Amino acid sequence: METDKERLRVKLAALQERIERACRKAGRPKDSVRLVAVTKTHPAETIQALIDLGIKDIGENRVQEIEEKFSGRLKGDFSLHLVGHLQTNKVGRVLPFVNWIQSVDREKLVSRIEFCRTGTSKLKALVEVNTSGEASKSGCTPQECRALCERVCRSSALEFCGLMTVGPLSGGEREVRESFSVLRRLGETCRDLAPGLELSMGMSGDFEWAIEEGSTMIRVGTVLLGNRL
Repeated sequence: METDKERLRVKLAALQERIERACRKAGRPKDSVRLVAVTKTHPAETIQALIDLGIKDIGENRVQEIEEKFSGRLKGDFSLHLVGHLQTNKVGRVLPFVNWIQSVDREKLVSRIEFCRTGTSKLKALVEVNTSGEASKSGCTPQECRALCERVCRSSALEFCGLMTVGPLSGGEREVRESFSVLRRLGETCRDLAPGLELSMGMSGDFEWAIEEGSTMIRVGTVLLGNRL
């Protein structure tokens, strides 16, 4: 286990250097980007090692994995982000575990979260936007973005914190950057709704471009943890 943690320590240091380099290139401070370590398919032991190394934000895609890995086994100061598509019939199962929902993509989901939520504290929420127009991807359209953001702002269960997107699944740097640029421009139109507005964009293959395009939150898995198990 200690050998695995050392391996993670080296990979984390290399990743942080890449983030800092991208921030310098963009003329931004290194602490302007939050790292969410995406741990899909990786065991709870690996997640605990990341937390022990100082990672404060953990991302998961699937409700079943969240239930299996986060039912009281992990210790430390961290926030759990749901970064994958959320079906309305699984909302009640995931709410007890997560601090952030990054994939709010429709009003029906907001209503379901409100119905299932207990207590008075709000979950932090990002509105997911399909900025590339790919039919295979989740997310509201750019045209629907403002109205959905306003709906989240009115929610009794969610705190609107910003926007999220996934870069194109195919295409080169120009197409990827353009999808991130679309989110940045949408963010400017919604900044009055959340003064510290977050832009969650950029994954293992494109996070440096995302940082240069204005990302404040990157979701990285493979670069840090290797291929999915």
